[in-house]
Amino acid sequence: MKITRSDRSNIALWWWTIDRYLLTGFFTLIIFGIFLVMASSQHLAESLNIPSHHFTIRHLLFGSISIPIIVFFSILNQKQIKIFCIFGLLVSICLLLFILFEGERIKGAQRWFYLGSFSFQPSEACKPFFVIFNAWILTLWVEKSKSPGWICSVALIIIISALLLLQPDLGMTIVMIFTWGFQLFITGIPLLIILLLVLAFPIFMIVSYQNFNHVKIRIDNFIEGKTYQVSKSLQSFESGGFWGKGPGEGFYKKSLPDAHSDFVFAVAAEEYGVLICCLIVAIYCLIILRSFLYSLKTNNLFFILSVSGLAFQFGFQSLIHLASNTDLIPTKGMTLPFLSYGGSSILASAITAGILLSLTRKNISLETLKPKNYEQSNYE
Repeated sequence: MKITRSDRSNIALWWWTIDRYLLTGFFTLIIFGIFLVMASSQHLAESLNIPSHHFTIRHLLFGSISIPIIVFFSILNQKQIKIFCIFGLLVSICLLLFILFEGERIKGAQRWFYLGSFSFQPSEACKPFFVIFNAWILTLWVEKSKSPGWICSVALIIIISALLLLQPDLGMTIVMIFTWGFQLFITGIPLLIILLLVLAFPIFMIVSYQNFNHVKIRIDNFIEGKTYQVSKSLQSFESGGFWGKGPGEGFYKKSLPDAHSDFVFAVAAEEYGVLICCLIVAIYCLIILRSFLYSLKTNNLFFILSVSGLAFQFGFQSLIHLASNTDLIPTKGMTLPFLSYGGSSILASAITAGILLSLTRKNISLETLKPKNYEQSNYE
């Protein structure tokens, strides 16, 4: 089906107003993720005595679901995005509380509950909803002097962080706190508060080290250089070289725990080489930098906080995964958006992608469609 510029249908308007660079970047990551999960999960499935393509089929299912989710959110306008995210955040917080009592405990953490044969992690869905809600209340605080926006923002991050630490999920807590701090910085809070937040982070890590045994073990192993997973991950990078060993030819993935999720980038390095790894990093950089560029073109505070906050969160999570795979930080068990196996992670990434595409759509009226060089965005 050919879509022309004279077409006034909803599909045509969506196509001509969407940022196709961002759209292509997200869809490319989804496709890469299918191949990487297929390559990294067969050995694990066989060791669990389940069909060899069990994880691949599930990843294909969630990848397929993520596409209509991206399209759905990208069609919504700014008001609809706010309403949906407020409701989504309230539901997510209720579910975070629910799993503390009824959740499934896996590897010492209580972060999931089951819907039939599928597990769901509420903290993943909470991430994009939190960014939009926090952007909204901070905007109200700046624009309306009597609004208690900053108090609500502080109270919200305390509640969410407490629920996450009770699971416990230190990695997700760090992502949420850093995203919150980044949005506060963009809002223009006093420098003294920023310095206090910076100084509070080492204290937070010391308290976590002393009170969470898994955090202590990971940090100790990182300092002593005894991390088994990371040693196998680094061997994957060495084995792959520049061109890689070829699809399905990886060796170290067979002895790498959670290769299909927490160490999927190492699998990409061994089988496809440095060249493909650089391409993957370039796609993430394209998405993040292009989103930041949009936020520089407007004075709309809600737009700036929302787009830059989502881009920061998306990039920060990706950075944690890449850094832990290359032994730059202790392992965190953080997924790589769209590439790692995990239904909750994929769906949360799809929501993030859809909201970014919605907010960065061009504002083209129904009466006239501008030429290709028309760059006005819907935040103006």
